Amino acid sequence: MRDKKAAARYSIAALDSIRDQKEMETVGRELDAFSEAYSENAELRKILSHPGVPGDRKKNVLRSVAAKLAMGAKSLKVVEVVLGRGRIELIADISEIYALLLDEKLGRQKVRVSSAYPLNGSETAELEKLFSSISGKKAVLEVGVEKSLIGGVVARVGSTVYDGSVVNQLAKLRLNTEV
Repeated sequence: MRDKKAAARYSIAALDSIRDQKEMETVGRELDAFSEAYSENAELRKILSHPGVPGDRKKNVLRSVAAKLAMGAKSLKVVEVVLGRGRIELIADISEIYALLLDEKLGRQKVRVSSAYPLNGSETAELEKLFSSISGKKAVLEVGVEKSLIGGVVARVGSTVYDGSVVNQLAKLRLNTEV
């Protein structure tokens, strides 16, 4: 069972141990890359999480993976601490919470935008400006295409959804005409 509170403590400690903004961002990317490798590789998960595997072997495997991922010393240290405490199964939550804390610290807000077609540069810039003014933070857009929307966009900011899609407008129209 994953423990979000413990993951948050590791994330806070990792972020607090770094002073340089670029290094904070690098550690975030590297934790994400390691987390992805860990979740996708069953053999890696088995070795690093099995209590019967000696700690030295786990550390050697971890360092080998870190080298392949070109992880820096800070990122490796974070994962080594987590591994040493027997909490490697928390790495996905640690990576996710670290990213959220980093965005908060740097005054950024992730906005997931889905549109029926690829957005051009000016449309993306306009949406960034709009959501920056709404949130009071620098909006960082993650844009994807979802053809089922027919037209318009759907934006997700945290748990809030702004639905300006044609599909949503048609659904509202249908509800209004049924009454």
